[in-house]
Amino acid sequence: MSFFCKSKYYKPQFGGSLLIILVLILGGGMLGAVVTVIAGAITGDFSAEGLMSGKLSLLYFAQMIVPVLFIWLMGHVKSQNPMEAPVKVDAPHLGKFNWLTLGILLMLVTLSLAWILDPVTEFFPMPDSFKQMFDNISSSPVDTIVSVAIMAPLFEEFVLRGTIERGLLARKGDSRKTAAVAILWSAFLFGVIHLNLWQAIPAFVIGCLLGWVYYRTHSIWATIFMHFVNNFSSIALFWAIPAMDADATSRENFKALTGSDMYYWIIVGGGVVITIVGIWLLDKYLPKNPQSFKPKETVLAEQMPFNGQQPFNPEQS
Repeated sequence: MSFFCKSKYYKPQFGGSLLIILVLILGGGMLGAVVTVIAGAITGDFSAEGLMSGKLSLLYFAQMIVPVLFIWLMGHVKSQNPMEAPVKVDAPHLGKFNWLTLGILLMLVTLSLAWILDPVTEFFPMPDSFKQMFDNISSSPVDTIVSVAIMAPLFEEFVLRGTIERGLLARKGDSRKTAAVAILWSAFLFGVIHLNLWQAIPAFVIGCLLGWVYYRTHSIWATIFMHFVNNFSSIALFWAIPAMDADATSRENFKALTGSDMYYWIIVGGGVVITIVGIWLLDKYLPKNPQSFKPKETVLAEQMPFNGQQPFNPEQS
């Protein structure tokens, strides 16, 4: 817990968020490359199949631990300043939901949005690394689940929503405009870190949903859960249906399995309806304008009367 206590002091703005992404891509990439070479030297297999088989979680951890440690270091430095006000990474407020009802709704909306975005991926080639990952699901299921469905949600949500978006939401100014900028910017960077269009465009759209939910709930665990649902569903689909071809699109796989792509478009259409209704319900019953992202003294200053008196209001005179 002391790790997050330090991290909550670091509230990066645009420059700081770009620095985090640079540290992730360059620093994390370098450490990942070193771990890859060491793993290849130990096993004697430097092929892509050999390096990814059973080692995906290790390589991913090596890449993501670098920006996480950087964030902790910056938070440690900031915490030494007595004037630096912390903003918690996780401070849940669920409105009229409880954890069960919110979790079910978030799961449905996440899965539905993923299906809506699936046709978009047909315009871009799937990266070879993902084809290899899907091929490894049957041979290394635990490694794949740990890296893609557990580590990725934990690390990426902490970096993108729990640090970058939180930092921008802590800015002064109009709360709605600040929220819109923070959500869009963190979603854009979420797309960038995937380094390929096949993932980047859906990641941006899903990142907007994750960012909006984080803003309205201030719950990092809510977005981690959504991220888990999105990633695990892809693995589970290939795991449950071994006949699915990693080189083919989802629509092509559905057509091959059922003889028609009608069922695919029915699912996509149903996803549109569920997504619209789900977002409407979330917007209606989650807190509208949460103030928990503002540093405490800022909130107190806005609520304190002027010189012990209520502020002058011309309408009352």
